[in-house]
Amino acid sequence: MSGFVDLHCHWIAGIDDGARTVEEGIAMLEALGRVGFARVVATPHMRPGMFDNDKASLTAAYERMLPHLRGVPGLPEVGLSSEHYFDDVVYQRLLNGEGLPYPGRRAVLLEFYDITLPAALDRHLFTLQSRGLLPVIAHPERYHPIWRSPETLERLVEAGAAALLDVAALAGKYGQKPQRTAEELLERGLYHAACSDAHRPADADAVLQGMQHVEKRYGSEELDFLFREGPLALLEGQLPD
Repeated sequence: MSGFVDLHCHWIAGIDDGARTVEEGIAMLEALGRVGFARVVATPHMRPGMFDNDKASLTAAYERMLPHLRGVPGLPEVGLSSEHYFDDVVYQRLLNGEGLPYPGRRAVLLEFYDITLPAALDRHLFTLQSRGLLPVIAHPERYHPIWRSPETLERLVEAGAAALLDVAALAGKYGQKPQRTAEELLERGLYHAACSDAHRPADADAVLQGMQHVEKRYGSEELDFLFREGPLALLEGQLPD
């Protein structure tokens, strides 16, 4: 397993609940490189009231990390985006061009409150699409409404959104309900890509277990789709075939 693209990781130090130090951030990138990632996009939280980050502060934190990565052998290529918590403040930032879409600026990673999904979500996602942004839903297997009704995600995907699997869910990292839901969503073919959502170097162990599960149950072609073909399409603002 090699050459994969990770669209969701928290390796930037001291900016959210991810890496606490520069050394831990580097160790996370090294661990992800060992399990097959050639490119890892940082997606620190933008969540007012919890992680009061904005585009400028996240860009500055990323640029502070880059000199520390130089000269470290074997690290994956890196990039910057953000995990946008979908409240009114962040939604307006996205509409005003003040978010941090994926490199290429054609797709944007969204996170929701795990207990309920926003009212009028379909309309808001359509509005983002009308502004040229492909909505990418982070770890849908961890949202309670989707536990109860996978058809909820099916409807959003049919409306043009993309779904990003946190592959560690398949290893039971978040408990039985997210694990079962991830399996159900995979069976329904609703995921467009998968990611690590790593916050610590040790998370790479669960990521590897999840990847091995995908390969064993669904085959190497599905693994390649989730970690190479799908992520590359999303970076171009396209839904993979």
